[in-house]
Amino acid sequence: MNTGDIRVGRVLLRGTASAIDAARATLPAALARAHWSDVADDAIVVVRRVAVAGTAAELPARAAAATEHLARRAADPWSSAADAADAVRFRNALDYRACLVRDLLAGTAHGRWLWRHRTALLARPAAEALAELLGEDALALPALLERPALRDSLPALWRTLDAPAARSVLHAIGTTTGWQSAITGALDPTPHERRAGARSASRRPALEAPPNTRSTARAPEPVAPTQTADSVFRSAALRAAPLRDLPSTDPRVVLQAVLALWTHAPAALASANAAETLRAAAETLLAPAATSTPNRHLDRLSHAGRGHHPADAQAPDPTQNAALRAPATAVSAHPTVAPYDPFASTDTPPDNTPPVAPRDASAPHRVSSVAASSATLPPAADHDFHTRGGGFFFLLNVLDLPALRDWRARLDEPQAGWRELVRLAATLGFTPDAPLAAFLADACALAPDDGSPDKPATTLTRLPRGPESGIVLHTTLRHYGETALRAALAERPAHVIATRSHVDIHLRLADVDLDIRRPGLDLDPGWLPWLGRVVHFHYDSGGFTS
Repeated sequence: MNTGDIRVGRVLLRGTASAIDAARATLPAALARAHWSDVADDAIVVVRRVAVAGTAAELPARAAAATEHLARRAADPWSSAADAADAVRFRNALDYRACLVRDLLAGTAHGRWLWRHRTALLARPAAEALAELLGEDALALPALLERPALRDSLPALWRTLDAPAARSVLHAIGTTTGWQSAITGALDPTPHERRAGARSASRRPALEAPPNTRSTARAPEPVAPTQTADSVFRSAALRAAPLRDLPSTDPRVVLQAVLALWTHAPAALASANAAETLRAAAETLLAPAATSTPNRHLDRLSHAGRGHHPADAQAPDPTQNAALRAPATAVSAHPTVAPYDPFASTDTPPDNTPPVAPRDASAPHRVSSVAASSATLPPAADHDFHTRGGGFFFLLNVLDLPALRDWRARLDEPQAGWRELVRLAATLGFTPDAPLAAFLADACALAPDDGSPDKPATTLTRLPRGPESGIVLHTTLRHYGETALRAALAERPAHVIATRSHVDIHLRLADVDLDIRRPGLDLDPGWLPWLGRVVHFHYDSGGFTS
């Protein structure tokens, strides 16, 4: 433990002035040098008070020993016993922030001793305090908000966050993720973008070619996604939403749209059309509140890229995503006609559906107040497993090559980063073992073809080839060569710990390979915007026993 890992609140010392000065100077370093055998590396222990006696030379060591003794008996901060305990232990920083968010929303944070070290935060208005707390580690937001312990608190969270607080959180997200331009474009679209949105709304969706122009070559059968658009965007907290209307450019709406896309299609937030996609997602968030008509914005996105066939591959056409950018139409509180659906077929309109006049795209889009509720995040999907194919994750550095920047900007498929990783590995002849295949099937949002969860490897083999797989393979071989790739994909035990925000791959130090080190395949990737995760490689014991 480093000295920087120790936070000391108020210190009361009794003795001579020189003894007090010496104790104050040596106490933090002595605490850092203490043997914290009972504290995990990522745990956070908060101690209420430590009382020890001794000389100036003895005091630091005795204080460290007493603190360690209290840490061994630390209570669970989520339990009722925490308020009477002398110490509490958080499993990690995510657990710490989740508990503080819960207490802030419940109004109990000010009365709990374990938050006395956050006095400055607690002194701020609730919305500002929440924004600051959520922004402390913006890259971990998806994992934080999906914590089961916070599930019942999400309605209160979205009721508490006001527009300035949501904008502050969006700024933190944009700064750390690199998605700032997309967020800015969704919050304040330019007049040109408004006109483009109006034009796209009047066009027939062009995500699929007309029947008479489609290729006759048979495309691979699409793989069913595990989530639908409704499951991603429908709110679990609608019943608690306040009754006020919000525009689709409101920071609270945009924040929910960012979080929903982050968990469903993070590559879309890093693509060339990220701002347009995010604006469409914000419109989609609001549409289910005004009507029960199925929403197909993400349904279209979830089918994009599935069923690719080389014969169907075409150059990207910016008009192909027009349907994703079509704004929804405001609906009357007493509707007498079905609302306009930009994805509905225009070939034969239903007899009972009169045409709806187009809305002025420059006018603020005001809809029902469900924007103040949270977008439902996917179920908790933490993975902790051992695999013989740890080198598979080295391919993340391949897809992150600068030479593939333009290719990454065209990714808009759901979980495109993971899917492209699987496609590249398959092209290189890699076959994942069962634990890794199960993780990848979930990460790619793929459902087993036979409805059985025990055959994830079969599902991965049915993932169709991407339209630009040849470009990726050519770049991969040119930059790394066959020797490095064979070394990376050889059997390599690893311990993988993955959440919705982070992936940590622990490898054995004895497995360091110069063929991999020289080209930098095992460099720490860190934050990958097109994957929506923070990825770290660790060479250590890796959780393996000798």
